[in-house]
Amino acid sequence: MTRLTTKEGEGVYAIASTLMSLRGFVEGLTSPGVDIPVSAFGLGLVTPGDIRKASTLLQTKPQFATVLAFQVEVTPEASKLAEILGVKVICGDSVEHLCQQFNEYIREHQGEAEAESDDETVFPCCVVRVLPNCVFNKEDPILLGAYVVEGLVRVGTPLCIPHRAFMNIGRVAWLEKDQQPVEVAKQGEKVIIKIVAADPKTQQRVMLGREFHVGDFLVSRISRRSIYHFIPS
Repeated sequence: MTRLTTKEGEGVYAIASTLMSLRGFVEGLTSPGVDIPVSAFGLGLVTPGDIRKASTLLQTKPQFATVLAFQVEVTPEASKLAEILGVKVICGDSVEHLCQQFNEYIREHQGEAEAESDDETVFPCCVVRVLPNCVFNKEDPILLGAYVVEGLVRVGTPLCIPHRAFMNIGRVAWLEKDQQPVEVAKQGEKVIIKIVAADPKTQQRVMLGREFHVGDFLVSRISRRSIYHFIPS
């Protein structure tokens, strides 16, 4: 397996059922005309360990925090962890089909990134309170339980800490209510929120228990430019 070519720090996580199929899979991904870099690889079922390895690129190359699984299944634990961490898992029985799916995902990822950079308006304003005994991860990605005090919380909502000069925490990447993913949480509801840094390269590192604490209030962050959307013309 040491002869397989990988590109450290930039590339997908490739996994197949056997060493022979893995070799052919990696060669197909990295062949001229396809040019999908591979940063690491594995054999057998996709497990939580594979998801954690793929997640190491979430901050630097999020589009490559992807597992391409060739003719293998994904364990339920790995699927759940991938959803929580934000790792993309693509399965298939054809190398060509996997390449097509990954390229489509890259195009969608680029489109979402462009839309996110342009979409600075957050409406309505929301206020959430961090719940006790519901902290699952203290650093990026922050994973915690919260009570919606006011407004609506949506996937994509940027959050900040009002008592720390409105320090930016990041954006809501995922919401869960009653063990089901949701797009919106309403006033009076208790949900689990995953918060990811909007730009890990420039954003100050925020940690629950240091910059903010259980019981603190978080509010949606509205940019100066977006304020004009709420001023009658």
